[in-house]
Amino acid sequence: MSTLFSNQKFPLLVASMSDRTPDDAICTIRNAMLDGADGFMIHLEKMAPEYVNHNDLRRVFRYTCDKPIYTMNYRSKDSEKSDEQLIDEQIMAVKAGANMIDMMGDMFDRSPLELSFNPEAIEKQKQVIAKVHELGGEVLMSSHTWVYMNTEEVLAHAKELESRGADFVKIAMSVNSEEEMIDSMKTTWVVSQALNVPFLHIGMGVHGKLHRAIGPLLGSCFALCVQTYTPAGHKEKVLLRAEKSVLDNIDYRLNRK
Repeated sequence: MSTLFSNQKFPLLVASMSDRTPDDAICTIRNAMLDGADGFMIHLEKMAPEYVNHNDLRRVFRYTCDKPIYTMNYRSKDSEKSDEQLIDEQIMAVKAGANMIDMMGDMFDRSPLELSFNPEAIEKQKQVIAKVHELGGEVLMSSHTWVYMNTEEVLAHAKELESRGADFVKIAMSVNSEEEMIDSMKTTWVVSQALNVPFLHIGMGVHGKLHRAIGPLLGSCFALCVQTYTPAGHKEKVLLRAEKSVLDNIDYRLNRK
């Protein structure tokens, strides 16, 4: 796939979508394109269940044109789907045209910090990665830790995810103060330089908002944005057109040597 995320120039402006219906998702894609989106992410768990099927997803994905899209399918308190069912829907999405899936680090074995060390679960994760690769897609392995982590902790966690064969690694962690926000910026740079795959680093909470905006300037591969703020969507993600203005107007690129 020429539209693989790994073939793009980083950092990317990625529009995060939480739409309930295919028509709503298509409208978000069209609007986000005009706001400068380089790629897309769609929450399958937030779509109405009747639309999580090959034909409806295929119709949505076609509107991304030459831009990549990846899927999330997180556990939800409103759903009793097993981890196996969540992954099956992700595989279906790749067959329908998604370029990448987001798979949690504790998939098949719910664990603290969303990172399982269960050998059977890890083997299943590796099998999923192999299957997605066989279908021509990529896998982002992620953990939402819901706690603050220092640089050494993030690096060890990210290395563990990378070791399972992930094409991208994402860690979303809580940021609870200005001090933690400043430290998280150093972490983004250090970890992005230490990994052999692109790193997506997210600061959660109101103190993480500045990190979300400038993290892509420090080594985070994506700026996860929303095209507009909606009741179902994320309220702390950066607005797409605002983030584009940030990346377009900060002079951070180095001169040639």
